[in-house]
Amino acid sequence: MLEQEERAESTINQQPDKITPRHRALMRKLISGMTLSEACEDIGFSVPRASIITNSPLFKEELVRMEAEVSKGFVEAEAQKGGDSTRKILSESSNKAAETLKGALENGTPALQMSAARDILDRTGYAKEDKIKATVLVEPSQSLIDVVGRMVKEKKNESGRTDTEGGSGDKGGDTQ
Repeated sequence: MLEQEERAESTINQQPDKITPRHRALMRKLISGMTLSEACEDIGFSVPRASIITNSPLFKEELVRMEAEVSKGFVEAEAQKGGDSTRKILSESSNKAAETLKGALENGTPALQMSAARDILDRTGYAKEDKIKATVLVEPSQSLIDVVGRMVKEKKNESGRTDTEGGSGDKGGDTQ
């Protein structure tokens, strides 16, 4: 696998600056055992774009962190089965915490409502997607250039005919 320094500059420039909710969704699919192609089809990424994203250092770092969280979740679930009272209390308290957040959304100040709404949407995977700024170079084919050229000529011919046909209102009749 190529190191970051050995990658083409254009590939490095296309790597994400930050992890978006769609990137996290891609991580979850990959962690669950899907192939990159399956995950891309499911989420709507192109495989080449997803390949650039998944090979970025930022994505790899976040993927390791997410895998650790998933692993920790399994360990915690196993600990709860064994009667770990602290985990049980925290698990039971999570419902109350969610209700508190819901209450802030419904009854809080506008600023608190906005904060609660963002938290809820982010935790449920509906966070605002980040816009990606990209420069795209389009190289038109010769046939497209020809078609556009014909359209421009036709437009010029049409505007030339309208100017000469009825510009003065005189249709060549007698002048007295």
